[in-house]
Amino acid sequence: MVALVLLFELVAFVCAIIVLIHAFKNGGALQGILCLCVPFYILYYMFAKFEHPKKNLIIGGYFGGIIIALVIQFMVIGASR
Repeated sequence: MVALVLLFELVAFVCAIIVLIHAFKNGGALQGILCLCVPFYILYYMFAKFEHPKKNLIIGGYFGGIIIALVIQFMVIGASR
């Protein structure tokens, strides 16, 4: 189960890195630093300023990876009790 959680977290991490690279390239240094350092700014950037041919897939991978990893972690915690 741990490997599965790590896989979905890796998917979310890769999607976040794609958005972060886009923020530094197209949004400038300020947008990149805001995405990197300010909590939840990357969510705003994803929906408002992120333009990519596979935007829906990247955003879905980000949220899907996080949500599925959390669900699996809670299932493991619940099963261990």
